Amino acid sequence: MNTQAIELPPSGEAAAVLLPDPGTVFLARAERFDALALHHGLGEWLAFLGRLSHAQHAALQASAQDITPPAEDVLERAAKHRMPPISVASYQRPAVWREILRNLVGDLLENAPVGARETLDGLLVTSAEELDKLGEKLLNGEPEGADMARLPYVAAAMQVVFTALASKLDAGALPLMEAHSTCPVCGSHPVVSVIRSDGPTAGLRYVHCTLCNTEWHVPHATCVSCGDRDKITLHEIDGDDGIARAESCGSCESYTKLIVQPKNVRVDPIADDLASVALDMLVDDAGFVRSGPNYLLIGAGES
Repeated sequence: MNTQAIELPPSGEAAAVLLPDPGTVFLARAERFDALALHHGLGEWLAFLGRLSHAQHAALQASAQDITPPAEDVLERAAKHRMPPISVASYQRPAVWREILRNLVGDLLENAPVGARETLDGLLVTSAEELDKLGEKLLNGEPEGADMARLPYVAAAMQVVFTALASKLDAGALPLMEAHSTCPVCGSHPVVSVIRSDGPTAGLRYVHCTLCNTEWHVPHATCVSCGDRDKITLHEIDGDDGIARAESCGSCESYTKLIVQPKNVRVDPIADDLASVALDMLVDDAGFVRSGPNYLLIGAGES
C-alpha cells in the first residue's frame, strides 16, 4: 500500500451542491456495475447489484410523479436555519416507498442468487408496519443483526424516494451544512468523495450522499468527518488503476474513499466503492474507520 501526504490544491468557481439527475443516476450506475462485473473477483455480486440498479432506475421513472417535495415554506425554513429540507430525522417519508420496495424485489427475484432468494421472498410478505420499522432502523443508523440481510433492499427503495425528492429541489437555495459529513439535502453521511472531471467542477472534490445521491463540495485534503487538514494521508493499492484511493485523517482516525473520475469518466461513486472493498480492508487494517456507509453493502455477508 502506497501512503503519502497530499497538499491542498486551489479551488475554483463551481456549484457548491450538485443534485442528482433522475433520468441517468441509477441507469449510469447499473451500466458501471455491469462493466465492473465482467472482470472482477466479485463479479456475480456486482452483476446482481447492477440488476438492482436497473430496477431502481425503472422504479424512479415510474414513481417520480407520485413523490412531491416539501412545501415552499418548509424549504424556506430549512434554508433559514441551515437544516436539510428532507432530513432523515424528521421528514415524513411517502408511503409509496413500500410499493417501490416490492417492485424492486419482484424485478430481482427471477434471476436472484440462491442466497438472496429467501430474503427477497420474505420481503414480499413483510407487513407495512414491519417495513416501516426496518426503514427507521436503517435511516437512524440502528440496524440489528436479524435485519441485516433485508436492509440493502430497504435502502435501495429509500434511495429511489430520496433521489426523486432531491432532484426536485433548487440547488442554489441549499446552503452547505457546517459539518462536511452532513448532506445538505437529507442529512445523511457521504458514501465516498469524487474527484470530478467535468465542466467547471473539473479537479474539485465532491462528497456523494449514500441516500439521495446529492453531491456537495469539500476541499481536497480536508477530513470529511472532523474538518482537520493537518494529518491527512492518501492511501492506494500498488498496481491498481488509481480509480479508488482512500484519504485518512490522523486526528479522528477516519477515512473517506476518493473515486477519481479523470481516470475513467464512467466511474460511479456507489459502484466503484463496492468494487474496491480490498482498499477498505487495507485501510481498516491500518487502524482507520470508514466515515460513512454504503447502504448496498449493509448485510452483504448475510444474504
